[in-house]
Amino acid sequence: MRRRVSVSAARRLSGSARGTISMDKWLSHPTAIKIISLMIGILMWAVVHFDSEKSPNTVANLTESREIDAVQVKAIGMDDKNFALRLLDPGEVHLTVSGSRSDFLIAERNNDYQVTVDLSQATEGRKVLPLKVNLPRGLELIEVRPSNVTVVLERLLTKEYDVTIHTEGKPGKGYKIGQPVVKPNRVHVTLPKDQMDLVASIGGTISVQDEEETVADKKMKLSAYDKDGNELTDAVISPSVVEVEVPITKPFKKLPLQIGFTGELPEGLAIASFKQSVDQITVYGPQDVLDTYEYYDGLTIDLSKLKQSGTMELDVVPKGDIASVDPVKVLFEYTIVPAESQVIPSLPVTLIGLSDGLKANISLPTTGTVDAIVRGAPDTLAALGAKDVQLIADLSGLGPGSHVVPLEMHLPRFVEQAPNAPLSITVDITDGTTSLTTPTDALPTDGKPSDGSSSNNSGNAATPAGTGGNAAGAEGGKASTDSAAGTGNGTATESPAVGNDAAASGGSGQNSQSGASSSNKSDEAQD
Repeated sequence: MRRRVSVSAARRLSGSARGTISMDKWLSHPTAIKIISLMIGILMWAVVHFDSEKSPNTVANLTESREIDAVQVKAIGMDDKNFALRLLDPGEVHLTVSGSRSDFLIAERNNDYQVTVDLSQATEGRKVLPLKVNLPRGLELIEVRPSNVTVVLERLLTKEYDVTIHTEGKPGKGYKIGQPVVKPNRVHVTLPKDQMDLVASIGGTISVQDEEETVADKKMKLSAYDKDGNELTDAVISPSVVEVEVPITKPFKKLPLQIGFTGELPEGLAIASFKQSVDQITVYGPQDVLDTYEYYDGLTIDLSKLKQSGTMELDVVPKGDIASVDPVKVLFEYTIVPAESQVIPSLPVTLIGLSDGLKANISLPTTGTVDAIVRGAPDTLAALGAKDVQLIADLSGLGPGSHVVPLEMHLPRFVEQAPNAPLSITVDITDGTTSLTTPTDALPTDGKPSDGSSSNNSGNAATPAGTGGNAAGAEGGKASTDSAAGTGNGTATESPAVGNDAAASGGSGQNSQSGASSSNKSDEAQD
């Protein structure tokens, strides 16, 4: 009995398995899958379009209308090379459109509502033009409000302007800003006709804060500005970018170039002409250093090395805190000829250094003038006059009495006092209360009054060396007995030397021949 039940149950299980296998095969068949997919799609479509407020068998209407606000109006087709759009009114419009929900959803995501006005045929002035509406696919236009817009077109003008570059900030300490260099320095500006007259400048601003070197190859975008410095944003500038270079330099000063001389020309020679390539040089350095310079004397020429006419080139070396100089080299051209001597007669003597309350009088020579022998190039001596020679007697420290005072001679450059021909005068100094009679035995042979021991000094005091018509004898350096007797025909060769002016043989460059020395001594004498 149990065996029969087991066989029956097995048969039922076998039949169920065969049914499951048959269903799986059917579902896996391509045709069955397509049929099932179609049925599911139809069901979903019905759910979406079913109107729950109506009876279950009524399907909702497939289209609806909507209001679209603030749609931007866009101008197209305008000739922007010749016109500018000055007015577009209104700039936004209101649309009424219809379509399905799905179409509205797509349109909202893509923002495909487009309203345009065609300006391709518009001319200068005010115009009222129709609008054109482009809607997303599936939507239809019911109404656009307003349907027209007002536009105003202004003709464009183009003018050429200079570029102006401004700097801001301060460069490094002691540095100065030069004039900015712009490439190109002129540009074209395009603006509507009603704005062109507002343009005051074209340019920009560049920073030089703490700069110590030239700002070079700097690119700068240009802008147009009105007289109040406001930017004109509508301006079209061509080219709009330029290259700017701002020089950053040390302070500088132009100074006279003065040449110093050392040594002496060989015996018997004189300089007839001396030319230099520049008379001024430019020095660079801190401003406080430049303020201390009135001339530049950094060059010295050794006369002893000049044997004949020629040229030489010297380097101008910065000295002290001077940073640099320009030019860095100076060329000299000179002519050397045989020297000659010449007597300059009746030269006045300038007295300096007399103490307050004292009076001085030149007692010898009695004329108060002195003849001097000078030496130099023939052409230079030919042009030499009494106004070019100055004799100075320094009375500093001398009290009342009779004094033999040596003379200093100031001469033009390359003219010197003849060697072995020193000059002196006798000066009587009083305090204004007593008169002083010149001793008859005062012979200025050594720069001091005589002690009167000579028995031949009963006559008048001898004429000082280099005075009178016989001053030429001083160059020979011989004293005659007539001089001691007071005849005035000889020359005292032992009179005191006058500064550097009494140097033997040559003497070139020692008679205040440099421009600076001669000028300074002359000024002191005038004072």
